[in-house]
Amino acid sequence: MALVLESTLFATIYLSRTAHVASPPQNVQILKKSFESRFNLFNQPISNDTEYTLDQGLEGSWEVTIQSDLVPSPDNLRGTEAQIAFAPAYVSENRSIPTIIVQERGDGLLRIEYFAQDWNNTYGLVLYNSTSPTWTDGQNITLTFLSYGPPAQVNPQIAPYPNGNLTIVVGSKIVVSDYPIAWANLSDFYIYGLKGSSFVGGVLTVTVYEVRAGG
Repeated sequence: MALVLESTLFATIYLSRTAHVASPPQNVQILKKSFESRFNLFNQPISNDTEYTLDQGLEGSWEVTIQSDLVPSPDNLRGTEAQIAFAPAYVSENRSIPTIIVQERGDGLLRIEYFAQDWNNTYGLVLYNSTSPTWTDGQNITLTFLSYGPPAQVNPQIAPYPNGNLTIVVGSKIVVSDYPIAWANLSDFYIYGLKGSSFVGGVLTVTVYEVRAGG
């Protein structure tokens, strides 16, 4: 009888303590900008113009969601490609580094590259390169950068140390998880297509969030 009472008392105390354990705080998303680019923009020659800019660059954590219903010409699937680069604010696009470039090809290939330092001193690091899952299935592409250190320098000559982790989700599938990268700030967006691209319809929608730790 004593053992039963003691066990019951222990269980009661344990449950009363664990019942009030709080769940870990969830990150909070704050909408910063949303914009659309029509298909014909990706058929134009490449320029060094910044198509979209945030009112204030994000030096901490962020999330970018890309939704695409672009329709490529069936006669030129492999030669048709939409690209969007997001990067820190700088005087010129070719020095806006670190940079992430998302490339959607007409035959379904989704390619995501990361550039950490001066273009002349590096090749892009391919983070994802596959047709499964693919953007042509109507899957959203979500990139989330969670910062754990101060911002990196813009246009570094040598790749800086990582200051956060990048996660990439295509549809509901995590294709890259917590990959450490160096990042300066998120400010500018460049929209362009591969030379000779021939999209015939649709739009690409980009939504940008600031991510803050929940309280």
